[in-house]
Amino acid sequence: MYFLFVIVALAALATTTQGSPTTEAPTDAPTYAPTYAPTDAPTDGPTYSPTGLGQDSPTVAPTDLPTYAPTYAPTDNPTDAPTYPPTDAPTDAPTDAPTYSPTYLGDTNAPTQYPTSMPTYTADGYQKVWDKKRSRTSGFCDNSCSGNGICQLNVNCKCFKGADGEYQWTGADCSLRTCPKSNAWVAVYYDAVNTASIKNNDLHPSVECSNKGKCDRSSGICQCYPGYEGIACQRTVCPNNCNDRGKCLPQKVLAARAGTVYSSPWDNEKHVGCYCDVGYRGPACELQECPTGQDPLGGYGNETGRDCSGRGNCNYQTGVCECFGNFFGTNCGQQSTVA
Repeated sequence: MYFLFVIVALAALATTTQGSPTTEAPTDAPTYAPTYAPTDAPTDGPTYSPTGLGQDSPTVAPTDLPTYAPTYAPTDNPTDAPTYPPTDAPTDAPTDAPTYSPTYLGDTNAPTQYPTSMPTYTADGYQKVWDKKRSRTSGFCDNSCSGNGICQLNVNCKCFKGADGEYQWTGADCSLRTCPKSNAWVAVYYDAVNTASIKNNDLHPSVECSNKGKCDRSSGICQCYPGYEGIACQRTVCPNNCNDRGKCLPQKVLAARAGTVYSSPWDNEKHVGCYCDVGYRGPACELQECPTGQDPLGGYGNETGRDCSGRGNCNYQTGVCECFGNFFGTNCGQQSTVA
């Protein structure tokens, strides 16, 4: 409005100046100030609320909080536990197993025991025969018995025997060699083969490697344990091979050379010992005997087995007598008369 008033005033002034000549040069600015000015400054927003929109304007700004407090509050604090025990509590502890059998499944063949991890199928008759006999009804045997046996129906391979009547091959296809047998040092019954021996209380049946060695199935040779030897590990070994100063002989022979008999016991040809050469003694013929003779004083000499005629000590490493005082000679069989 202010600007409108200024524009009207300037137009009226221009009309007045056009009716009479001017003696002064015109200026760009008016010669007087407006007599009044607007009392209010314009505002960007409306000065009143709209009334024709069909709604009322809020009189106050909304707040997040309620304008009044609740008129009542709880008198007691809540508790975590109930103030009274339940009336329908169980009287018995629950069990892992149900107390009744299911009746709604319509199955009368309910299981009578707990399930196991074992399979429930049953092998057919043919499978049982195969597992037991390891044979096909057609008569074809495993690996054609490796050429070391005869294929028999429902028996599988029957391996060949040797001249001694013992089987020379073993295994389902007769591909494994057997080892020589002899009386066992210690019996081990692990199958039905030795049933007769068990009934007869035979603690030393004929077994491979005499149970004192391991059979090499590829060669049929016994690998004997320490202290045993022979093709069937059937005898002990002589200590240090008698130091090459004697012969290793079984007890039966040693007894005969000593003028006695040892032939009935089961080990008469299994335990062995050294039969030393002349001039040596000891379990391994490791001792060298010293010369000996009759005692020069008439006491016990060589007739009782005393070394050095009973008048000296024998050095078994060298075989030389170490004579006592007043005795001399290779066998200490002479006495000196010098005091």
